[in-house]
Amino acid sequence: MHTTRQDGRATIAARGSIDLHSSDELRARLTELVDAGERSVVVDLAAVDFCDSSGLNVLVRAYKHARAQNATLTVTGAYGRVENVLRTTGLDRFLIEGPAEEASADGR
Repeated sequence: MHTTRQDGRATIAARGSIDLHSSDELRARLTELVDAGERSVVVDLAAVDFCDSSGLNVLVRAYKHARAQNATLTVTGAYGRVENVLRTTGLDRFLIEGPAEEASADGR
C-alpha cells in the first residue's frame, strides 16, 4: 500500500488481494488518515484483483467512520471481480466515485 496526498485528497493505492490476511493493514491506514484530519480519502483499487467479505467490511466501516468525522471516503479504479462484487453488494452506490458525481459537482 502506498499513500499520496494531492489537491486536498489522500489516496491509498492498494495492491493484490484485500482479504482476511491483508484487510487489517488497510483498516488501520484508513482509520489513521481520517483520525489525522484528512477530509477526503480515496482508495485506489486499480491494482487489486480480489476483495473478500473482510475487505468489504473494512471499506464499509471506513466509509462510516469518515462520515462520522465529516470526511469522505470513496473508491476508484475497481475493475473485473472487484468491481463486480461492489456492484453485486450495492456498495458501488456510495463507495465508487464516478462520472455522475463529477457531473453534478460541475452543475450539469
